[in-house]
Amino acid sequence: MRLELRHLHVVLAVAAAGSIRRAAMSLKIAQPGLTAQLRRIERTFGGQLFVRAPNGVELTDLGEHVVLRAQEVVDKFDDLCATARKIAERSQPASIQLGGVTGALIPQLVSAVREVLPEQDITSQMERTGEAVMDHVRTEKLDLAVMAEFARTPRQPPFGVLRRPLLTEPVFVALPAGHRLADRAELDLTDLSDEWWTMPEESVGGPRSTFQLTCEAAGFTPRFAHFGADLDTALELVRSENTVAGVHPTIHDVAGIVVKPLFGNPLHRRLVLVWPETSALADVIDRVHAGFIAGYLRHAQRSALYSRWWNAGGEEFARDSG
Repeated sequence: MRLELRHLHVVLAVAAAGSIRRAAMSLKIAQPGLTAQLRRIERTFGGQLFVRAPNGVELTDLGEHVVLRAQEVVDKFDDLCATARKIAERSQPASIQLGGVTGALIPQLVSAVREVLPEQDITSQMERTGEAVMDHVRTEKLDLAVMAEFARTPRQPPFGVLRRPLLTEPVFVALPAGHRLADRAELDLTDLSDEWWTMPEESVGGPRSTFQLTCEAAGFTPRFAHFGADLDTALELVRSENTVAGVHPTIHDVAGIVVKPLFGNPLHRRLVLVWPETSALADVIDRVHAGFIAGYLRHAQRSALYSRWWNAGGEEFARDSG
């Protein structure tokens, strides 16, 4: 007879019960059947494992050896099953949770993950602040997120959270089509020192403190007319209120608005991936990272403005800074 794991369970059950009758009851098999099975097991081991005792059976020396080693085998097998299940759950989670602050970048993140795991269920959510996103990553509510970091207000990831830079994206400036600077190919930040600013959400222009510190380094204090608007609202305020706004360089064409790059890229953000060490995506981060960058560049270079910026030296800035 070829020994199997179930035979070790039989031996351990008899040893634990101290009686073939009680073991048969616990295993839910007939006593004669258990006795016959035990005899076959003993023949395979080459000797008796149990001898009769006043209240049941006792282990022989061989039996004690077999029970001791059998318990080790069963424990290791149980551990194997438990760890294998954990790895399987990690590699094939019910759903991958993605997130970020910048809504425009979340579809790109979803596409990058989808390319690596085409059959995986994926959900996503957008938060209003980077702090909220980081907290969700830290508490493992998100498997992966795309975020923006700003040089003058860096954000250090908490313990257990990993990060990897993607690219550095400049912030361009949106002006009303009739603005005095609308015909310029490129602006200096100081050209805008007397303007009233509409600052879109945090993910575009950076936290207010970052923007203000950058302007002060250029020699002026910015004046804010509107702050914290979503992008569409910000652009409407630029057009109707004659303000200016920091915007994504890949912004779509909007009637009545012109968008200009800034000399030297003084306003910019570093796009990064962040994920918990235990993320279900930990083993494929390299592929997701590369896929995100490739997809971002395909999308970005559909913009004539971004393409001109990229070809005029922007590529070196974006990749080196990232």
